[in-house]
Amino acid sequence: MTQSLSKPKTWEDEYLVSFYEVDANNRVFLPSLWKYLQETAWNHANRIGIGYLDLARNDHFWVLSRLAIDMDEFPGWGDKIRVKTWLSGSSRLFAFRDFSILKEDGRIIGGAKSAWVVLNLKSRKPQRIEPFLKDLTPLPGQDGTETKPDKLPAPGDPGSETFFTVHYSDLDMHQHVNNARYIEWVLDGYSFEKNQTHHIATFEINFLAESNCGDELSIQSEQQEYPSPAFLHTIIRKEDGRELCRARVRWKKVE
Repeated sequence: MTQSLSKPKTWEDEYLVSFYEVDANNRVFLPSLWKYLQETAWNHANRIGIGYLDLARNDHFWVLSRLAIDMDEFPGWGDKIRVKTWLSGSSRLFAFRDFSILKEDGRIIGGAKSAWVVLNLKSRKPQRIEPFLKDLTPLPGQDGTETKPDKLPAPGDPGSETFFTVHYSDLDMHQHVNNARYIEWVLDGYSFEKNQTHHIATFEINFLAESNCGDELSIQSEQQEYPSPAFLHTIIRKEDGRELCRARVRWKKVE
């Protein structure tokens, strides 16, 4: 079944990078960039009938499960970028959505792959994804990124640990921590010097459990050299030892 023009297979939005979204090197913060991507994903989902209100009618909602972002270049203050998104496939529980990030001249500077699940609002249990995508046609193999949103390893021998407490401003409309907050917490563990001499080439994250207001969290990190240099991170709730997410970050030296 082909999609009608009212259900476009791709969606694009344009964004203007604001001064409060860039860092000390005039590079857009990765969590801010992810918010652009997420906004475009929601706009597309709403247009094709699987948006927030569409699912909420039957007590369901979307949750990001896995994300992989590759960046060749970061836009700066005043730059216009375009974000393009499309459904790239599905499995029993996951809907896969890809993105490309383009400068104003059409040059691709980054991309992302993501995996989403549908949860029941009351039970918080994942639902089979097929009924939600039955009238939609995926577009595999488009220009996005090569890094897949795979299951990540946990740090085997953490060399450092930092702590956070979840505050009200960290929560989303479902009263659990906004997914961008986890990205911020992981990246805040890197030094000023690291950010001055390097930029993020690849950021991957798996979301494993919810976190709520007042939770005390431990972020444990490890530098990995094999099979390629990377940093592994895990965020754990101190009260019960529950692992909430895992992340892997690869940096590129600034030329």
